[in-house]
Amino acid sequence: MRRILYALVILFAGATLYLLSSVGERHDILRQVVHHNDAWAVSQTVQEVLRLESNVAVGLLNDQKLNDAEISLRLDIVFSRLASLYEGTLNTFLKEVPSREETIQELQTILDELDQNLNSNDRVETIATLTKLNSIIGDITRFSSQAVQHSWASVDENLNDLDSLHEVFGYVVAFFILCWCILLAVLLRQNYLLDNAQRRTEDLNETLISTGLELSNKNQLLEYAAHHDPLTDLPNRTPLWKMLEESLSNVTTEPDKIALLLIDLDDFKCVNDTFGHDTGDSLLRQVSDRLRNMTHSPRMFSRLGGDEFACVLYHRSHDEAVWYARDLVSAISAPYLIAGRQIKIGCSIGVATVPAGSNDMTAQTIFKFADIALYRAKASDLVRVCLFEDYMAQEFDDRKQLENDLILAIQAGKIDVNYQTQIDLQSTEIRGMEALARWTHSVRGSIPPSDFIAIAEEIGVVQDLGLLVLTKACIEACTWKQPTKLAVNVSPMQLQDPNFIISVKHVLSKTGLDPRRLELEITESALLEDQNDLADVLSQLRSLGISVAIDDFGKGHSSLARLRSLPFDTIKLDKSFVRGITKDKEAQDFLKMVSDLGGLLRKEVIIEGIETEEEHNIVRQLHCDVAQGFLFGRPVANSQLGHLRSIALQFGRAI
Repeated sequence: MRRILYALVILFAGATLYLLSSVGERHDILRQVVHHNDAWAVSQTVQEVLRLESNVAVGLLNDQKLNDAEISLRLDIVFSRLASLYEGTLNTFLKEVPSREETIQELQTILDELDQNLNSNDRVETIATLTKLNSIIGDITRFSSQAVQHSWASVDENLNDLDSLHEVFGYVVAFFILCWCILLAVLLRQNYLLDNAQRRTEDLNETLISTGLELSNKNQLLEYAAHHDPLTDLPNRTPLWKMLEESLSNVTTEPDKIALLLIDLDDFKCVNDTFGHDTGDSLLRQVSDRLRNMTHSPRMFSRLGGDEFACVLYHRSHDEAVWYARDLVSAISAPYLIAGRQIKIGCSIGVATVPAGSNDMTAQTIFKFADIALYRAKASDLVRVCLFEDYMAQEFDDRKQLENDLILAIQAGKIDVNYQTQIDLQSTEIRGMEALARWTHSVRGSIPPSDFIAIAEEIGVVQDLGLLVLTKACIEACTWKQPTKLAVNVSPMQLQDPNFIISVKHVLSKTGLDPRRLELEITESALLEDQNDLADVLSQLRSLGISVAIDDFGKGHSSLARLRSLPFDTIKLDKSFVRGITKDKEAQDFLKMVSDLGGLLRKEVIIEGIETEEEHNIVRQLHCDVAQGFLFGRPVANSQLGHLRSIALQFGRAI
């Protein structure tokens, strides 16, 4: 469309210039038509010559003076007329035919001669000159008729040119009209398009306004969702962190103006595992409702994730913050009714306050202090609320240093393996050796397995620890002269590792240990995991020739239904079964019943914790299978198992 307009503008400009030039040309032609008097000029010249001749002749007849004023006037007029013949188009007319110019020149000469004769008043010469003049009058007279013909021809030519010019002018005017029509159509089209564009712009503007409002609402929803927990509708970690930072930046010198409470639900994982995640979600929502309905609401409750919550208190002293935490424990610990089922849980709370004048306190610091207090509260069996004190930070730092040292020890392979003997009660022969992890710290000395294994599980390196112990134990077992069983403990977290089976295969392939010599012991706590997944892992292990033992049976979560549904080979009874058997007949009967149950299930039963000869004799009389305890040997290093070691130590090198 823009190109069409540009083209029309250029055409208009060209047509306008052409019209201007054609109008000028038309004016010239009209001027020539109107003012074209060549024939008249020639005829007037002829008439003046004839008048001059007549006046001279009359003067001669009347014997007047030849230089009479009238004759002189006529002579001047003739000279003037002759001069005009050499100007303009008459000059062209004279030069078209050479005889015409010669006649005029001859006339000029005769007139000059006549002028001289008149001045001298010589009658004889004047008559002779007049005779010459009379002789060319015919030629001059013919000039008049020729001039008329020439003028008519010029007029016709000019009229034809004018007609042509009018015709072209008509075309140009028609072209102008056409261009104006086209321009009008283009402008109408352009206006139509502009109207449509304006309507679309208005519609788009309305749409943009509507979309803007919608986006604004969505942004508000997204901002709300980004700062709130979707399950409990409590603020999440982000606004909590922002509030702590703002509050700490404006803290006054008054003591204990800010307190942070970290809340962790007790036994929530058990609720999830037992009743399902839907019940766990319902429980979290009810806990959140109870927090919101507290009588004295704090500045903010927040859900940090999982079963962890936080609470920010303003203008509370140490004691007031602790009292409020205890009120929270009471409120959260009250029974819940979910889907017709009563559920009871507890909680642990860590409290940290900002002391007076602590201008350097940061959100990270107070959060760390509250977390340390929460850790101590969870570790305690009685106190569910713990207020942070300065000495706890050092203990926490020591714990973190111990965790780091454990990671480095695992990476460097500095975890040792000791072995405890398992005795066949009937044949008194060695049934096998249980591999037990040992860690001797370079500064702290010997760290109990219950401590560093728990730390490994907490910091997520128990898989690496278990793989290290399994590899070392398999390498050292290959050096034993007697191909006894090798029992290695496996953490429930290892069983959840999707690469666990591959790792076990790799260790057996690397060390060359016969899979039939390897027995993996899993604790009862592993029975709480998904039964189908656990059964699949145990079946794959047994398909390799590895035997599976249920360790610490009867310690906490024993279930005959679970035992019946899982593929395993050995039951290891917890040492609690041995307590009192030397004095209590019922304890002996109970041990006998469990041992017989293992026999009915066609499972080998190992009794742990045999420390005296009397206990040994009793379990033998009860016809138990295998026993393990300090009576038969304490855990010792591989170097002290001389009765099992062969002479050639093919796998005696360190890992």
